[in-house]
Amino acid sequence: MPLFRVCIKRIFPSNGKSKSCGKIVCMEDKKQVYYKYFEENIFPQVQELEILRKNIVKKVILSSAVYFIIGILLASSVLFVSFSAGYKLIFVPLILFFMYACILKSIVNFIIAGKDFQAMLYEKVLPLFLPPFANFKKWPKNHNTDVIIDSKLFHNFDTQEDVSSFFGFYNRTNIIISDSRLKMPVKGINKPDLFKGTLIQLELEKSIENHVIMFSKNEKKFNNYKQINPHIDEMNKYLYVFAQNNKKLDFISQKFWDTVKKFGELFTAKGFELSYKDNIVLIALRQKKPMLFGFLFRSLLKAKNYDDLIERFIVIFDLVDILNS
Repeated sequence: MPLFRVCIKRIFPSNGKSKSCGKIVCMEDKKQVYYKYFEENIFPQVQELEILRKNIVKKVILSSAVYFIIGILLASSVLFVSFSAGYKLIFVPLILFFMYACILKSIVNFIIAGKDFQAMLYEKVLPLFLPPFANFKKWPKNHNTDVIIDSKLFHNFDTQEDVSSFFGFYNRTNIIISDSRLKMPVKGINKPDLFKGTLIQLELEKSIENHVIMFSKNEKKFNNYKQINPHIDEMNKYLYVFAQNNKKLDFISQKFWDTVKKFGELFTAKGFELSYKDNIVLIALRQKKPMLFGFLFRSLLKAKNYDDLIERFIVIFDLVDILNS
């Protein structure tokens, strides 16, 4: 399977839903906690949004159907209406233009409505899923710039621009999740993005007295550390691993790699980077649309329909459990 194309399943291989996690609470068990919380606390709050979703679906289907029918009628007019030679050169191209415009509009309506709906979920539904396990709260933006610099994942950026940031505490670990942009240091008002995606910072209780850097093999990175090859063939196939020294590398295990793979799949990222220095872990997941979830034609009243969001939180908790074990 080729490495690193558009979606993260091609960055790391899919590893399925394993429940062999020993004393650590499995993803499926954690998911049940979210399901129960949804039924007791979130379900009553999303019923009005479900009505709104159904109304949006009806409107977008009706609007798209009207545009599509107009496009078909315009196409029929070209086939069945006779034009004189003089008018044909004027009206036929014009009719064809409006026909394609109407048909294209019928498709674009669904795309625009879907994006607007996801933005609404991000604003109104995402906060409802923050309390379980880590009790996430909104956090000041651009709060962890020093940690990003110290991680050595990004050697040269001008400014950090967080769209949102959340702070939580789980298993003796501080967690910060940010939807971030790092701008390139170039002249001009509109500076291009050096990085756009999700940054996850873990402040662990344990320290490794080392600095380990990992990044997926499609990321063009450099550092002065020594490259190491863990005794995990699959991991060596998809990740570069560098370390400041050869101490405290026992956290790199099969369970660690299995969890890292999930980050790639669940966050639909185009690139993966990880820095583990002393007691600070920083994960950078390069994405076009950070943290978006949901689908316009999927009910808001079923807990299982939020799996793509729930599992993103859970994989972070899984990694914390492994690093703290």
